[in-house]
Amino acid sequence: MIKIISNLTISVLVSGPFFVLGISSLIIDSRLNPFTLASLIIGVLLLMIGVYISFRAVAPEPPLQDTETELARRHPSMKPAIARMIIGLPFLVVAGYLFQGTTIPYIYPFVVFIVGMYLFFQGAIRYIRNLHTTYVVTDLRAMKMYRFLWLNTREIPVSRIVSISEARGFFELLTNRGTVVVASGVGERQIVRMQDITNPAPVADVLRQSLA
Repeated sequence: MIKIISNLTISVLVSGPFFVLGISSLIIDSRLNPFTLASLIIGVLLLMIGVYISFRAVAPEPPLQDTETELARRHPSMKPAIARMIIGLPFLVVAGYLFQGTTIPYIYPFVVFIVGMYLFFQGAIRYIRNLHTTYVVTDLRAMKMYRFLWLNTREIPVSRIVSISEARGFFELLTNRGTVVVASGVGERQIVRMQDITNPAPVADVLRQSLA
């Protein structure tokens, strides 16, 4: 129940700025212009998707064997996704101001609006993807599971692992996040990337110990 309320709150916060932009534009202009219509439609769509996710989103559970022991489990951090959405909001506000408060050609606020939407939806899509992703390490395998409209599972048996590496950028170091890359050979199908996980070092250590 707490998780549902939390997801609903996030849905309202995500869709809220578009309702604010749309309603503010409608009050100022007193007519349903393209910017107002686009903002309201996007707000409604985001709210509908958010409500659906709030009640239906369930991180996939790995089917473990009777003799299999789970050693570590992680879900991707939501911080990068939320940060992208927040970065996109100022562009949308500026686009609204340029559209309503100035007389410059519409092409300029439209370009700013597109940039803001690109950043915002990059974050929104990443948020949805992270919400439905689970990484699991057992004594037999390393797994990545994604389930939203479909189920996609990728796993590597411990006996076939040939390399384990950690990757962290500057901001990931600051926020204690990172990516653990498990490979059993050459090629994307033989790699499991545990991306944007919090405190990745213990996960990598567990994998290394399983190879010892």
